[in-house]
Amino acid sequence: MNPLPSPLFPLYLQILLRENAKHNLTAITGPEEIRQKHFADSLALLDDDPCILPPHASLLDVGSGGGFPGVPLKLARPDIALTLLEATGKKAGFLRALAEELGIEAAVLHARAEICAHEPAHREQYDVVTARAVAALPMLCELCLPFVKPGGVFAAYKGPRENAEEELRAAANAIRILGARVERVHGESTAYGGRTRIVLRKISQTPAKYPRNHGAMTKKPL
Repeated sequence: MNPLPSPLFPLYLQILLRENAKHNLTAITGPEEIRQKHFADSLALLDDDPCILPPHASLLDVGSGGGFPGVPLKLARPDIALTLLEATGKKAGFLRALAEELGIEAAVLHARAEICAHEPAHREQYDVVTARAVAALPMLCELCLPFVKPGGVFAAYKGPRENAEEELRAAANAIRILGARVERVHGESTAYGGRTRIVLRKISQTPAKYPRNHGAMTKKPL
């Protein structure tokens, strides 16, 4: 998506460059690389399918870090209701300050996904859930699908397509158990590397025991 679809992206870039040393937000520090590997990569989901975010959709971004992909999606689609979930306190504080400086509405949750997903205020409450480079896909599905409303989608941002398809095969059992199905896989190769979006459709409620604690997910992946 070029040019970037909001005049706020240059300000976002300035804030990232200014705050990165304090908060360790990204290892990518070149302005053009940030535009491509963070901003354009986040927005690629809309290029894949402009209808993936219905009007006024509720979107939860899990493990948001520097705000990717949730904040770029909010800048491109100001109508969405954005919630950013971040387990690290300093990064959650950055996200609150970022939203204020950009002048956007975004709720910021400082919490672990495996705990927050069992809270009635958040369990199966979101139309769209996103996550980028948080964990291997079986664990990522267990962390994220409990937040998705039946009928909604989970979009996982992954690496090169061949690696993503291998992860998808490994996650087939988790996807089934957690109440979802694969809707589509989008990928491309660019000068900045290949990236893939895996979109899962939630077709039934997730069993109440999921997600499990981190140790159980690590020792015995679904």
